[in-house]
Amino acid sequence: MFNNPLNLIGIILIIAAISLCALPFTRPQLFRRQDIVLIAAFFISGSILLFQKRWYNKELTQFNLILLAVTAIYYTFESIRLRSKNIQ
Repeated sequence: MFNNPLNLIGIILIIAAISLCALPFTRPQLFRRQDIVLIAAFFISGSILLFQKRWYNKELTQFNLILLAVTAIYYTFESIRLRSKNIQ
């Protein structure tokens, strides 16, 4: 199962998704509806990276990287927007 470092990254992504799923139960004031998109992206990307030998396909790996990049860019812009609101 741990043939390459991509399997470890897949496990880390799945653990991050599970911890985000637990957030509404532990600190509900911090959870937003947008987090559901991030949870789904982490589960899909993590499972693709974890079981890469079965699902290995160039298009699927490219989709995985695009999915991670889009969510990272979205949350980067959102955090910058929130920081700019705190300054004013």
